[in-house]
Amino acid sequence: MRSRKPFLIFWPQYFDAKRSRGEGRRLPKNIALEKINIQEIAKAAKNLNYDVQIEEKLNYPRTWWDEPGRVLVNTKGKKKSKVIKELAKQIRKNRGKN
Repeated sequence: MRSRKPFLIFWPQYFDAKRSRGEGRRLPKNIALEKINIQEIAKAAKNLNYDVQIEEKLNYPRTWWDEPGRVLVNTKGKKKSKVIKELAKQIRKNRGKN
């Protein structure tokens, strides 16, 4: 098994505004996003100068039937709770440009 030591895992379900906390959302409703995918998370992480790896064929354990994929981000020692909020803000910024 490959080591993920410097990387933290971010599933799209963490950011999904339509989910409850029990269904996997990790952000407050006012920061959460709709229709999020792993490409948006990876792009936001790259914009924030993090190292990124995408794993497409894996399913979130709580909702194994949902769209697959997760993003591994090397956060350089930052806490996951801070990075997830940074990513959400960057995704909003990226969506605003389109």
